[in-house]
Amino acid sequence: MAWFQSIPAADVHTQGAVGVEVDGLRIALFSLDGDIHATGNICTHAFALLTDGHVENGCVECPLHQGLFDIRTGKAQGTPVTKDIATYAVDIRDGQVWVDTDSRLAETDAAPEHTESMPEDPRALLIVGAGQAGVETAVAARQNGFAGTITLIGDEPVLPYERPPLSKGMLMGESGLDEATIYSAAELDALKIELLNGIQVSGVDRKARRVSLSDGRQLSYDMLVLATGARARELSVTGSDETSLFYLRNLRHAKSLGEALRKATQVAVIGGGFIGLEIASAARKLGKHVTVIEAAARLMGRLLPEEAAGYMQELAVANGVALELGHTTAAVSREGVMLDDGRMVAADCIVVGIGAVPNDALAREAGLAVAERGGILVNPIGRTSDPAIYAVGDVAVHRDEISGREHRLESWQNANLTARSTGMAIAGAADHSIDLPWFWSDLFGGTVQMLGQMRDGLTLVRRDGGQAPVFFGLNEEGSIELVVDFGQPKAIQAARSLMLEGTELSPALLTDRDVDLSQLNEDDMKTIPLEKRFVWPATGLERIPDWVYTDQEIFDREVERIFHGRTWNYVGLEAEIPNAGDFIRSYVGPTAVVVSRDEDGGINVFENRCAHRAAEFCRELHGNTDEFVCPYHQWSYDLKGNLAGIPFRRGAAGKGGMGPDFQPEKHGLRCLSVATRNGAIFASFASDMESVEDYLGEDMLKDFDAVFSGRKIKVLGHYRHTLSGNWKLYPENLKDPYHATLLHTFLVTFGLLVAGNKSAMIVDPKGRHSTMASAKSDAGKVSDEDKSQMRAYRDGMTLEDPRMMDFVPEFDSPWSVTMQVVWPNLIVQREMNTLGVRQINPTGPNEFTMVWTMFGYEDDDEEMTRHRLRQGNLMGPAGYLGMEDNEAIKFVQDGMLNTRKGEHLIALDPEVPAGTSDTLISEAAIRAMYKYWRQEMGL
Repeated sequence: MAWFQSIPAADVHTQGAVGVEVDGLRIALFSLDGDIHATGNICTHAFALLTDGHVENGCVECPLHQGLFDIRTGKAQGTPVTKDIATYAVDIRDGQVWVDTDSRLAETDAAPEHTESMPEDPRALLIVGAGQAGVETAVAARQNGFAGTITLIGDEPVLPYERPPLSKGMLMGESGLDEATIYSAAELDALKIELLNGIQVSGVDRKARRVSLSDGRQLSYDMLVLATGARARELSVTGSDETSLFYLRNLRHAKSLGEALRKATQVAVIGGGFIGLEIASAARKLGKHVTVIEAAARLMGRLLPEEAAGYMQELAVANGVALELGHTTAAVSREGVMLDDGRMVAADCIVVGIGAVPNDALAREAGLAVAERGGILVNPIGRTSDPAIYAVGDVAVHRDEISGREHRLESWQNANLTARSTGMAIAGAADHSIDLPWFWSDLFGGTVQMLGQMRDGLTLVRRDGGQAPVFFGLNEEGSIELVVDFGQPKAIQAARSLMLEGTELSPALLTDRDVDLSQLNEDDMKTIPLEKRFVWPATGLERIPDWVYTDQEIFDREVERIFHGRTWNYVGLEAEIPNAGDFIRSYVGPTAVVVSRDEDGGINVFENRCAHRAAEFCRELHGNTDEFVCPYHQWSYDLKGNLAGIPFRRGAAGKGGMGPDFQPEKHGLRCLSVATRNGAIFASFASDMESVEDYLGEDMLKDFDAVFSGRKIKVLGHYRHTLSGNWKLYPENLKDPYHATLLHTFLVTFGLLVAGNKSAMIVDPKGRHSTMASAKSDAGKVSDEDKSQMRAYRDGMTLEDPRMMDFVPEFDSPWSVTMQVVWPNLIVQREMNTLGVRQINPTGPNEFTMVWTMFGYEDDDEEMTRHRLRQGNLMGPAGYLGMEDNEAIKFVQDGMLNTRKGEHLIALDPEVPAGTSDTLISEAAIRAMYKYWRQEMGL
């Protein structure tokens, strides 16, 4: 131990945080809950004194880039800091603080946490690219439980390093590679990560799952990660082949550019983005004359809003940078840069910073899907079009699964975030963290930070105060989408919380310097919108959060946007109301409706709600009548829903009654749009719905019309029962052929739906409708391999009455079994020769009623009717198949309601992101349904 005296303890308690120098070390003393703690005072990310930062909840926030450290343990709390700070023992003697300068944690020697004894795992993970994204993917996979081999292949002959220092300390000669190195060799060894550096990958054989190396070796993989980054975009103008041009993308560039800057007197920087301005800032610090040439009318035109870009421009000019805006480069030479107007910018050092090109050549040659503008297309967890290959960092292009928009980010944070989510996915773990896009740059003696992303349509609000302004970009709802900070780190810290919560703010609050943004309470804010409180997991369509099935607010929005929105809801069969005056009770979502046939033969659907006091006036399930009379006050309505009569409308004895301005024609029942298709009746709350034919689409009509072919329907009977589950679990169940081969003993034993059958899971282009289809096989021909996978299969089970499995060909269809889901509430079942429709009537998030209507055709003979009824025992709430699904749905809902909130995994068949699949071992149709559901729900 090496104890040294510092300052009085009272000073620490009074000031809260005090920096001292003890035994040659810069140490921070913090007063926390009556105790004094000592840590290193320099941030491990970039040079800044932690005692200048903000202390809250036991953590200190670095004033430079808002990295957090736990004061008690020194642990880094996430990006941008990844290395812990040292902590020191403290003793109070005679009111003085004594510090033991033998650190309790030497952060540079601390290996990342890992599991000492990992289970055996034969899988091999290869990562091509040993930069920040590559090595962080390897570490994330290992720390989250991946126990196979991990090999990291890098083309530079050095340890993995961070790139931000290249344009700062390393360029200035103030720091070296050691300070930028992310993990030491010892740390990688401790994590059992093999590094092959100084080697290039020359090709990827996807079929053999093998990569070829530049030294002639070939390595096999089970999973491959492409972290190949990006390269500097090169300038191609007159003289560019003969003139020495400098770029900045790697260690070699930084070394040669640094040497050139120190020798130069006049520097020309072509490109007015962040990299160009960082180089200009470094050159000005070295005392060089600097000119920045930018083709756009302002600096950072694509990255910053106009007013924020204008402030950046003022900052550059104030620091002695000459600007040539709106001018392109016509030629370069030893004398300098010739502009498009013929003027010459003298320079003995020309630096080019005009963007980067993603290194996607390996992916293109391997046949992976790539973006039109370059880069490898990936889903939210970094998976490419090949399920065994991922891409992370600068080379990855993320395509939004809902909007289809593509974006590629180049930042320190993006490399870390994509590495973390992909590494966790490879390890089988879910990344539940929520991060906002964040970028920082040290320019002209200050720090510029950008939180969120720039887009058109944002309203810019400027907040002055502090050392420099901060700019907020508000969206149409009044919540913050973008923050650009030039010198108010506390404002950006507060904005981060407001952005994550989706808080709506008035511009006046943001511009008022007297308002502490970190102290805003609910009285200052508007209600946080639902879509900001319910955020889909970052992993995308492969996971469904529990609140989709259990939350009342979500269900209420489903009623508004789906059942009462632009959908055709099944409400009954024409065969149920063949005569004038016939009616049935039905539902559109939870809303009760009446379906009636009027005197003219027309079909009408209207709400089962009296226009007077909202009573459900129709109580019978079906019947025949010439009017509907509310039992409460006897208001009556005709078969079209018009108000027909009001008792005592004129009052009694000249008193009471309705006023003279009452107009009966304006107080009829709310009528819905109606459409029919070959005997099926649909209704919609939307007045301008597309036709049922367009709504179903060509592929769905084929299977629908196989059942509803125009033959007159004969109703055979009904089932009705209530399930303890969310209504969406039922269409899910019928978009899930995977369960059908595992849960249902009858299906697989008698060959109705078996893995290996000719089968398909057909989905319409929008993802809402689907048909699960299969051709019946000989039960005795199921392979031993398939039998071993299906525990529900029972060898030797036979039917007492084998006629149950007879199939009489009668449909224009290649399938013997089809289960069609017509979004949102109809299932059309054709199980060999038994026919029926199932109507979903949700009553809340955790319960729904199913109404089954079994039918045949009027031209069926008696034997066919008996055959349909016999096979009808397959279905229904007590059928050979139905009761298993009903129980499974209840088990799922119970699992969500009785445990902590979680997510459902629907990752089968990743080669089909969402939609039609030709295998039963797939969940692509479920993913397609939720892709559409999210669009309709605005989530």
